[in-house]
Amino acid sequence: MITYKATAERRGPFWVVRVDGLPEGEQNTTQGLTWTEAHENARDLVSLVLGIDDDPAAYTVELFPAEASGENTPTR
Repeated sequence: MITYKATAERRGPFWVVRVDGLPEGEQNTTQGLTWTEAHENARDLVSLVLGIDDDPAAYTVELFPAEASGENTPTR
């Protein structure tokens, strides 16, 4: 199983997520209003970019907050 690391940074009302490990030149960012939505959208992004089914057995996305400031504390 492949694990993709994603980093979320708070920008206004959104969590902006960058997914590492996707092919060069492909879309690698998404967003969500909540931490949960940002994580789900990161999974969807991997699925769409790689052209694979969103199957929890096929890959995982580990979402981490950016450590720039205390405002990046996840809230669901």
